[in-house]
Amino acid sequence: MSPTKKRQIFYIVYFTLVLLPAFAMLVSGYFRGDGIRDTAVLLGFIGMALAGIQLISIGRIHWLADALDMDKVYNNHHWVSLLSILLIIAHFMLLSWYNPLIATYLNVFEAPWMIGAGTIGLFGLILIGITSVLRKSFKMDYRYWLLIHDILTIVILVFGMWHLFKVGYYTSHPFMRAIWYFEIAVWVVAFAYIRIIRPYRIGQKPYMVKSVVGESADTYSLTLEPDGHEGVPFEAGQVAWISTGQSPFVLSRNPFSYSGSAEADGDLRFSIKNLGDFTSTIPHMKKGQRVYVDGPYGTFNLADPRMQNGLVLIAGGIGLAPVMSILNTLADRGDHRPCYVFYGDLNEDNALYEDEFARLKDKVNMAFVQVLEKPKDEEYPYRGYITKEILLDHLPQNYKELFYFVCGPAAMLRAIEKHFDAMGIDQSQIHEENYTMA
Repeated sequence: MSPTKKRQIFYIVYFTLVLLPAFAMLVSGYFRGDGIRDTAVLLGFIGMALAGIQLISIGRIHWLADALDMDKVYNNHHWVSLLSILLIIAHFMLLSWYNPLIATYLNVFEAPWMIGAGTIGLFGLILIGITSVLRKSFKMDYRYWLLIHDILTIVILVFGMWHLFKVGYYTSHPFMRAIWYFEIAVWVVAFAYIRIIRPYRIGQKPYMVKSVVGESADTYSLTLEPDGHEGVPFEAGQVAWISTGQSPFVLSRNPFSYSGSAEADGDLRFSIKNLGDFTSTIPHMKKGQRVYVDGPYGTFNLADPRMQNGLVLIAGGIGLAPVMSILNTLADRGDHRPCYVFYGDLNEDNALYEDEFARLKDKVNMAFVQVLEKPKDEEYPYRGYITKEILLDHLPQNYKELFYFVCGPAAMLRAIEKHFDAMGIDQSQIHEENYTMA
């Protein structure tokens, strides 16, 4: 099945699950006839369904691996989660307006248990929102945050459902109860897939460290080889989540773009910058160490018809990783479509893959421009940032017909987006990845 068809099926299922409780409410005939109360309950139903469905959207389902853009999935997850929080807060606020006594039920120790359970679920949602938005400000370890996130998710769903069924007026209708039982079953299966089924599948095809090579003072190329299997194929420009240890049943994994060729006979290469936490362990990995790889994921595919006129590859810092995968794959396939590479970094000491670019120039139809923010060479020609002028100076006249791949920090992406707008590049010809995705 094509990635487009898979994506269509996913969104049909997604919105069906979100709207089913609202539909059941509308057809059940259990309205109280009061617009405020009915609207409040409707908002609560949609908010709860949205909160639960996030288990599917970020579940990294292998069947959808080539259909969903993971950068967009995780970005949308943050916004949809915020929307679910706002809907449930609106549910509480409207009910408090309808009956001021309900506002006193924020004190769960004095509230009736069926209402107090809903309050606990609401507090759980708010805590997830706060810890997600402020995790980096709090300097909270990602693994601890993820554990808190999982615990709060269970609290929200258990107490939210307890509240929903114990209040019981709308859910007393058999159809409505059946819908919510179905929703709960989907959530349970999704959670089981994330924490049990997917790790088990990953554990069936482990990898071993083949080499760790320093590319700069803080960036390393990690090459893995299959351990007892032929390897898992991927496409250039895709991403995988990796973890180490004796078991694949770990709480957190870490996302990295492939940087090696998709034609590398089972070996995988990742280019990883030491940013703390897991990435700081990369230079200390030993040959033969067990590594688990959850991937590939991502929609980028060099066979896409939009890419056949040529590629413009723009990277900032470690955002160069997927660009190297694309270039190495083109070289190994003997693909000579034109490529225009724009790479920005801090200075000569930070710049990556100088020797590899020199080798690739003889194998790929490539124009290469390196821009350094603070070069040590005072006569370096491209200083500062990648600008619209630099792009136009090196792109052909038909630059609007080319396909643009951009990967780098968020600030760089926003700047490049403005350049694209000024250049008249159609959004359908752009693929972006923010390397701080997760």
